[in-house]
Amino acid sequence: CFSDLCHSAERKRFEETGQELAELLDEEKLSGVPVLIFANKQDLLTAAPASEIAEGLNLHTIRDRMWQIQSCSALTGEGVQDGMNWVCKNVTAKKKQ
Repeated sequence: CFSDLCHSAERKRFEETGQELAELLDEEKLSGVPVLIFANKQDLLTAAPASEIAEGLNLHTIRDRMWQIQSCSALTGEGVQDGMNWVCKNVTAKKKQ
């Protein structure tokens, strides 16, 4: 699980974070492991939408695993449980393969 490497309100970090994510995904031990990106700070008007985050992190190039962007707010807790449910469901599905 790769989560919250970038806060969605900090667009300038997308390129750097995308490179870090790509390096992690190249790790043999993480082959096929689902990826969850928590798009934090969605309670702010300046927060980047999921589509912009996906583009900035080059998520469209990930073909060997499931990935999900989960909008959330650490302040209110909104979206956190949904993200964790997604992780549990998809990690369990990978183990069954």
